[in-house]
Amino acid sequence: MSGLSAVAMAAVLIAGEVSGFASPSFAGLWPWAVFVAAVMWSSVIGWRIPLGGYIVVALLGLALAWRTESNRLALEAQAWGFGEAGTPPSFDLKVDGGVICRRRFRNGGWLVSFLSHVGGIEIKVVAPVSDRGHAPQSGEIWRCAGWLSLKKSAPSRYARRTLWIMDETHLMRVAKAKRRTAFETYRRMSDLLARHIGTGLRWCPELAGLGRAMLLGRRAEVTAERKKVFSSAGTMHVFAISGLHVMMVAALLRMFLGRIGLSSRACAACVIPILAAYVMLTGSSPSAVRAAFMVSLWLGAELFGRKPDSLAAWGSAALVIYGVSPEMVFDAGCTLSFAVMLGIALWTRWARQFATPLDWLRRIAEREQMLGATRRVASLLAWYRRGSWLLGALGISCAAWIASAPILAKAFGKITLGSLVANIVVVPLAGISVVLGAAGMVISMVAPPIGALFNNLSALCIWVMEQVSEAVAMCPGSSWDTLPWSWSDCFIWYLAWVLLFAVLSRHIPQREMISIKTWELENADENI
Repeated sequence: MSGLSAVAMAAVLIAGEVSGFASPSFAGLWPWAVFVAAVMWSSVIGWRIPLGGYIVVALLGLALAWRTESNRLALEAQAWGFGEAGTPPSFDLKVDGGVICRRRFRNGGWLVSFLSHVGGIEIKVVAPVSDRGHAPQSGEIWRCAGWLSLKKSAPSRYARRTLWIMDETHLMRVAKAKRRTAFETYRRMSDLLARHIGTGLRWCPELAGLGRAMLLGRRAEVTAERKKVFSSAGTMHVFAISGLHVMMVAALLRMFLGRIGLSSRACAACVIPILAAYVMLTGSSPSAVRAAFMVSLWLGAELFGRKPDSLAAWGSAALVIYGVSPEMVFDAGCTLSFAVMLGIALWTRWARQFATPLDWLRRIAEREQMLGATRRVASLLAWYRRGSWLLGALGISCAAWIASAPILAKAFGKITLGSLVANIVVVPLAGISVVLGAAGMVISMVAPPIGALFNNLSALCIWVMEQVSEAVAMCPGSSWDTLPWSWSDCFIWYLAWVLLFAVLSRHIPQREMISIKTWELENADENI
């Protein structure tokens, strides 16, 4: 499957899921949708129906969405009912983490809360306990009887709900946590690494917290004031574990493994499981899972001697993530991550076909090389590389902004035009900070003074990022609020940009495939 075919297949799956979520009244028909998809698949194999595969994928997306909606409706029907003797409905919930105990001032005792899930819906449980030692622990399974509530300002029907337990007798442990569960192991490792990130940064705990957010995804340690600054500048994404962090970690690992003598295939075989562990350490956010899956597919192609394709990796990752969890269609972070990555991949493929304003420097350098002016050639090539890097950074920043602007306007009602400039500086600095912070985190386990040096250099990069973001946020017009966009507005936005690039493709000259030297040799042969 080519890259564009994989992207089209993923888009069809998402479109089918969106259609299913838009028609919840037909959710009970999801087994029939699966049956029709199976029949259609048999017809595609036997009769080779054109575009039959896309129809099958659309039907599967419809069936997945209807099945998820059916589970949600069943959960809501149970939540709105009554148990025996008029008691609240009961749920068996596993404690996923986030256990917090607070002292109750009025009635005494403690108020405990923890995170769990039912199907594809995340749930926060709040219950009173008389003794703090009897509070739920991560990995345990508790039978909870209470009432579910959804905030009026919730972004979607699959946003986190709260289960309120009014009486301590309605909270009962069903199963204890297994010893040394994977979740508990990764949590302890994350806590250990978080402590080493702060080595040498006692003088500024705020920068240490930003470093933990950037390396381990602990965004809770970022203060509300800093969040507002980075959000206004459109640079808050550098503190969410996403493609930038995963790619930098993968590049750092490949460079280290290559220096010790491993082949490219051996490096790929070692990096893939380490990336999976890193994503688990950072909490397995959707953007991190997407990025790790794409990088793993990229490295897997190299591992098996195939040519890597960013679009094929994107389409495969979208098919797997949205196929396993259809409710992720409502997750703004996951959608934003996929949209930005697709925009950058399409921009890179499109821009390679055309000449750049700096190609004249390359032509002059080739001509000077023929004349033997080696010093002038080196200077011209240096300017060409710097200018190409700057143009590439500006193009990637524009592509990311074009892809993300409608999603931010629809989900958050905000347009950040200043991110076009801020990201040119902040993104490279974030990459450098990730590399330095990762090195300091590891080195501080063996040599704390050297690790503290790397941590302070990483903190310096974060401080510069903060200053740039604050300067951009203070500029008038860099960010403004807007009414939430509709789906039609988002569609018109993307369609307009597609038409613009189609027009530009006809007027921008193609990149020259032969050098000046080859052209002059051919003309010399003709003159002879």
